[in-house]
Amino acid sequence: MKGGRRVWTSAASAVAILLAGMTAGVVPVPPPAHAPQTSESTGTLPTSTGKVLSFKLPYLALKVHDPNAQEVAQHAAGDAPLLVFLPATGEVPNDYREYLATAVSVGYSVLGLDYWNIGRSVTRTCRGNADCYTQLQRNRYDGTHPSRFSRVGAANSIERRFAAAIAYLEHQDAAGAWGRYIDDGHPNWSRVVFAGHSQGGGESAFISHYHRVRGVLMYSSPVETYGDVAASWMRTRGATPPSRMYGFDSVHDMYFHRIVGSWQRLGMGAADARHAPHVPTGGHVLLSSLDIGNPLESHGHTVDDAGPRTNKSAMVFAPTWRWMLEQVR
Repeated sequence: MKGGRRVWTSAASAVAILLAGMTAGVVPVPPPAHAPQTSESTGTLPTSTGKVLSFKLPYLALKVHDPNAQEVAQHAAGDAPLLVFLPATGEVPNDYREYLATAVSVGYSVLGLDYWNIGRSVTRTCRGNADCYTQLQRNRYDGTHPSRFSRVGAANSIERRFAAAIAYLEHQDAAGAWGRYIDDGHPNWSRVVFAGHSQGGGESAFISHYHRVRGVLMYSSPVETYGDVAASWMRTRGATPPSRMYGFDSVHDMYFHRIVGSWQRLGMGAADARHAPHVPTGGHVLLSSLDIGNPLESHGHTVDDAGPRTNKSAMVFAPTWRWMLEQVR
């Protein structure tokens, strides 16, 4: 789908080959004090807790430089869990500032994390190949098992980018106590909720399948079924119980049937499009019948900043987001 960074370019495959040769095993280090990468945002995130930080990862030793959109982070007061948000194909963290603001208002520290989501989407790459989903999503997460489907180096994996971002935030925002969210280079699973849109939601579900996270929130996702075929990782019981999993989609989404099929495979329950309100709450599988555009737009506008607004400019779906966030808080 259309993104705020770059959509699909022929250069993506060349960059992927370059990344495959990058080395892993480098310990994150704080950025140099003079790095002109961090700025306090004037966007919509509330600043009643920590300041809003928009930053790029200037870790030349880690080779975290492509893709390299700005991350967005803010800490909340008290014993706050961390919400890690992964954008959709071609999108960037700054496309979801309203959602991140809602999460902060609920009591989360937030990290909108850039990652390798350029080129063809997961669903267009894998279609009916069950093993493709598993190989591709594992590679995007930790940089292991490169294949013809994805060749992201470990240095540019979600896992390493997460560690690099936390190291950066500890250095730049000591009041946020960001170190509580990481354990030996990995997320401190019991403190972290993964959330994401489209490809990012599918990746969040994949991570939660192998690690018992605090919760997982999926928006217009996951698109991990294709007819009778489902991602091979869905064949086994996941580490995170369905009671900690929530999904939201539009009944007009171009991938609607594949998404609700994925929810069933994950044990989240069956979705009933016949009784979908405009702004749903109250279940693990949430559907909206509100007209928010054509099927492609309906796929995108469940959670991004281009979604529907009230006549007072409030996000229409904010009550749905808030309800989901509160369930795993």
